Amino acid sequence: MYRTTSVAPPVAASPFSIFWITDTQFLSESNPLLYSLMTSWIVENWTRFNGKLVIHTGDVVQDGTRQVEWENANEAMSILLQNGIPYTWCAGNHDNVTEGDPISGWNGNQWAQSFNPPAVMDRVNALKYTNWVSDYHTGMNTAVKFTANGLNFLVVNIEWEAQPDVLEWVGSVLNDPAYADHSVIIAPHAYIDAYGMLNDPRYGATLSAFTDGLTGLMDASPNVFLTLNGHFASECGYNTPAPVNGRNELMFDRQDCTDDPNNPTGRGVDSATPETKDGNKVGGATVTILTFDTANNKVSANTYDAYTSNWRTDADERYAFKMFSTGGAGSSGAGGGTRGTLP
Repeated sequence: MYRTTSVAPPVAASPFSIFWITDTQFLSESNPLLYSLMTSWIVENWTRFNGKLVIHTGDVVQDGTRQVEWENANEAMSILLQNGIPYTWCAGNHDNVTEGDPISGWNGNQWAQSFNPPAVMDRVNALKYTNWVSDYHTGMNTAVKFTANGLNFLVVNIEWEAQPDVLEWVGSVLNDPAYADHSVIIAPHAYIDAYGMLNDPRYGATLSAFTDGLTGLMDASPNVFLTLNGHFASECGYNTPAPVNGRNELMFDRQDCTDDPNNPTGRGVDSATPETKDGNKVGGATVTILTFDTANNKVSANTYDAYTSNWRTDADERYAFKMFSTGGAGSSGAGGGTRGTLP
């Protein structure tokens, strides 16, 4: 195995950011202009936050068999491509040809060039600090590396309920000697839920098998310092109160948020009755900006709502944690819970 986190980050370095979006399915289905507004906002704020990468953790569309939804998503994501902004993605359960069946594949790479690896990798490789690493299962899984502040990073996006062959691909990337000096971010569509739980009985056997398999791979790779995922709808995000085997684990997904003042955390909103859900389904137009301050071994999370044009200030959407935990490139400490300052 390979370890990178024993190397301390440079002291004199400017913070840089990753923009994280997820579960945009309702935007692709019924509000494509808002989807484009969100990606345009990323473009407009890219330099302000010293952006390095956009990560989409899946459920791009609501119905994977509707070409118009893929065309809507393509128009929004193409705004990033046209402005030289690199991104990664994975397929969610709604992106499958048969919803929730990863074996059924997807049409994303055929109906949306912005989700077709050959069309995206050239743009990624044209930048000085990013390179396309790999993709698998017709673009349902992607991996990109980038450099920032003298450090090398590897991001691996993983599809919904990834089958054993996909996990084998993930393992091959993690164990490739070419990335032995890379700090790794794992970004599956679904991993921890809105309570930070793994293997909730509601998951079902297939998703539980995936989370078990992925956990084993990450536990065996000390270079993994962060995980991101969506899928489990909630009013706000979630971050583990302390690192899990050296990695912080984050999730957020406001796809059908209620914005109910009587339910400030929105836990379990995805199983709420239709009457209590947000009829506008605009929560997917939310961006979490993770700003990495390598000089101070700190990551700050701030969350922007493109629909309301406001920053969200809930403690689960505005917080900070140590970039590398015990044994890593910095002193030990808990991950999450400390409020950051709004940009």
